[in-house]
Amino acid sequence: MGSSKSFLSLFVAFSMIFSLLSVVLSEPIQAKSTRTAIIVNVKGNVTVKKSGGSKSYTAYGDMTLNQGDVISTGASSSAVVRIADHDDEITIGDNAEVSVTDLANEGNGKQSKVSSWAGSMWVKVKSLVGAEDEFEVETPTATMGVKGTQFYTGVNPVTGETFVVVGAGAVLTTTTTYQQPDTSNPQNTNTTLLLPTQQINLTGRDEITDVATKTEIIDIFQLVERSSPELLEAIIKNKAEIDKENAEFIEKKKAEIAEKNKADTGNSALTINDIETLNKISKNLDNIIGNIVKTALDQKKIDPDKMNQIVADANVKIIDIDKKIDLNKVEPLDRTAGLDPEKEKQKQAELEQLKAEKERKLAEQKRLEQEKLDKYKAILDALAKEKQRLQEANKKAEEEAAKLAEAEYLKQLSAAERAAYEQNKSNNTSTTPPQTGSGTSGNTGGGTGGSTGGSTGGSSNNNNSNSVPQVPALISPTQLITSANGNIELKLRAATTSTIQIMNGTTLLASAPGQGETDVVFNITLAKGIYNLTAQTERAGKVSMAVPIPQITVSSSPASPANITISQAGGPSGNIINLNLNLNDFVDASQFYAVEAHLVYNNSLSYTGTSAIADVQGTVFDGSNMAETLTQHAGSTQNELIYAASQFETTATTGTINNLSVSGQKLLVTIPLTVNSTASNTAVVDLVYVKIVNKTGATVYELGSSLPNVPKSISVTTR
Repeated sequence: MGSSKSFLSLFVAFSMIFSLLSVVLSEPIQAKSTRTAIIVNVKGNVTVKKSGGSKSYTAYGDMTLNQGDVISTGASSSAVVRIADHDDEITIGDNAEVSVTDLANEGNGKQSKVSSWAGSMWVKVKSLVGAEDEFEVETPTATMGVKGTQFYTGVNPVTGETFVVVGAGAVLTTTTTYQQPDTSNPQNTNTTLLLPTQQINLTGRDEITDVATKTEIIDIFQLVERSSPELLEAIIKNKAEIDKENAEFIEKKKAEIAEKNKADTGNSALTINDIETLNKISKNLDNIIGNIVKTALDQKKIDPDKMNQIVADANVKIIDIDKKIDLNKVEPLDRTAGLDPEKEKQKQAELEQLKAEKERKLAEQKRLEQEKLDKYKAILDALAKEKQRLQEANKKAEEEAAKLAEAEYLKQLSAAERAAYEQNKSNNTSTTPPQTGSGTSGNTGGGTGGSTGGSTGGSSNNNNSNSVPQVPALISPTQLITSANGNIELKLRAATTSTIQIMNGTTLLASAPGQGETDVVFNITLAKGIYNLTAQTERAGKVSMAVPIPQITVSSSPASPANITISQAGGPSGNIINLNLNLNDFVDASQFYAVEAHLVYNNSLSYTGTSAIADVQGTVFDGSNMAETLTQHAGSTQNELIYAASQFETTATTGTINNLSVSGQKLLVTIPLTVNSTASNTAVVDLVYVKIVNKTGATVYELGSSLPNVPKSISVTTR
């Protein structure tokens, strides 16, 4: 990868590639065969959110997309996505959100589906080869089924309104409507066929019984106004292909007229009963792109010099000189071409009826709202009066209670104390006598009354869930240690509800969950020096007192190369065992940015946690700009678990995010695996593949089937 591309993009690519591979599984997962899409062009701010993920990554050219990925474009931004095995191409405009909903081989056909929730797209679909091939575009209010076509779709993100324009081919548009704003009213599914030169606006709340009556001839001004410059450029540059497909459409309709005196237009709103009508439609098709060019210039959507280049590029691909774009020969569209006069009358009558019905409903709605307002006003007035009455009654009751309390208090005072109280009261320095016998504000026990109760009352009970955890028990070492290579083993015990932390001053060296009466073993590598380490436990943000570890002296710096190790953290806890992955000595040239590791184990073990891992303090990838995932792929006899982690850059990031380094040993991740009921007492876990790369994308460490000492295997205790 070139240096101009951020490593973050490379890491996303790694995640996509490795998430589809099974390194050693004897049988791949049986499902629909997934396909991919590729981002072939990016302009401006374009991000991708991986399927099921919560973080967005910067998109780049040649980036692979999988089913479930979501593409978002910012202002003045765009992206071009191509279905890898079919060359279908989608140009996505600015401020858009598009999901790759389905990319699969199922049966004998290829299924492709994208969902657009905001913004606009120009979709170019190659003629589908098989009868079972499907290409769909879904919006909040409609679904477009496509058979070899070029069309535009735009979605209003607030209302969900869908605007569809067909430049070539055919689009079967389906939407759901209802006749009343009432969820109990049955909804109606309406389908209409859009042919070249047609457009439709769908809101999903239309009361028109026949959605086909909402179709009309392309409104060029509306199309250009809603399109970004990149979409307009894509439309114009595709004129040669649009013309070719439309020429085939016209010839087919000519043959149908010659044979049946009428062209077959399905359930579309176009009616073609003669050659004269077909010629009008053909003339409109020849003039669509020219009108788009003129209108884009009029609306100043594209600079004239750039438009000249776009037109020149489009004309190079057009062989027929009469089809080339020539603004001096552009004619306005005939908006009556292919419209049946009788159907238009019916459409207008239905629209008038609909308008009258809406006005009637609006008037009825206003009347009902006014009745509700009048009713609510009467209720609010009554509530206000009742509130005032209760306030006055409460005030009176409080005054009487205060008098009684004062009288009871005065009974307890001597004559001198009573005189002093009355003097203070007249000076307005004391207005409320202290409560007797409450003991609610003290710290050590129940008070007996008067001023004593205010300072000594209270509960001495502790909330165990919020208390400081007990200190860990140090099992070994029990005496001073001198080490030549700096490889140190520590054993401690702590409650299963707490985490043991090994500290060098204020620096956390390692951590692992407590295992009750089972030893938790830490293997730590230290550089040359003298160390006074301590151990502590942590629970719910509270830390115990520190336990000193006997002084450790390392006589020389360890010479171990950078590596990754796997170990079991303590013994089983219920039906859960924990595995630790640790990184060792990734410094200097071995500094890194992202890690991916693959573990394989038999079906007696399984990872049942979430894909996204919560941040764990003191681990390698600890921080708000880090992302970690665990994904299990199940086979018939073995499971494969993929761990992936990386830094990422956010809009809140300031400065430069550097590579990470690990001096000595540091915990990468603790992986909890569930043991099934039929498991034996032990199981083998293989670390079969590891790849660690730096920010430039260079590999700093790799462990794989072609390398020595692979796999790294451990035997874990499961019972």
